[in-house]
Amino acid sequence: MPEVQTDLLIHYRVVGDGSIVLWHNGGCGDGRMWELGGYVEGLPGYTHVLMDHRGRGRSEAPADMGGHHMSRYVADALAVLDDVGADRATFVGYSFGARVGFATAVAAPERFSGLVALDGAPDPTPSAEEIRADAQEVLTRGTRAVIEEFAALEAEPPPPWLIDNLCSTDSHAFAGCMEAEATAPDLWAAAPTLDVPALVVAGVLGDEDWRALAQQLVTTLPQAKLVTIDVAHLAAFHRTDLTLPPIQAFLERVSGRT
Repeated sequence: MPEVQTDLLIHYRVVGDGSIVLWHNGGCGDGRMWELGGYVEGLPGYTHVLMDHRGRGRSEAPADMGGHHMSRYVADALAVLDDVGADRATFVGYSFGARVGFATAVAAPERFSGLVALDGAPDPTPSAEEIRADAQEVLTRGTRAVIEEFAALEAEPPPPWLIDNLCSTDSHAFAGCMEAEATAPDLWAAAPTLDVPALVVAGVLGDEDWRALAQQLVTTLPQAKLVTIDVAHLAAFHRTDLTLPPIQAFLERVSGRT
């Protein structure tokens, strides 16, 4: 399994051959999610780079919350691209991974041929205090308790493999990604001039605030498209019958295959 050194050792896997796609999971789970969920198998003809981002899978975890600054997540993603020799790639991020994608696009737009935000985008409304309160809840209750409660609220029971993969993440790493949101660059200020093709796939079932935020974002970005699907957040990952078609069409367009 390849690895690259930033301030931590970051592991990744490379599967397939073709235009490069960098996959970044959310606050929990690791790079295996994309294979377990059928994304890699469902998108042949690409070089899939599957990161275990910091504190997940086989990658090292920061010693403290300072290691969860958003700039560190951005540096990890760029280091992986450098290590595989990719001047440009399409970035696909789920949930918090989408937020990392937007932060990386703001920092280095020339490295992206496209960006897919799978049910995630920076929300400007929560205060730093609210974000830290959510992080503290994760530390107090533990990853599994939070994820299982979240899953129980969804109309479609998530598959056991997804819950197990998400719950494999240590609570400090899970809380750390929440802390990182408070350190992210201001996407909304950068959006009008962020000339990177983007696809936002939003699971909007029962969440009109998220629908409105996603619509606002794609209106603000110069080259963005919104696809809404009537599922909740976890289903927006595992319902590949709904998510793969628009992602496939987008990848084909930005990679020049259509």
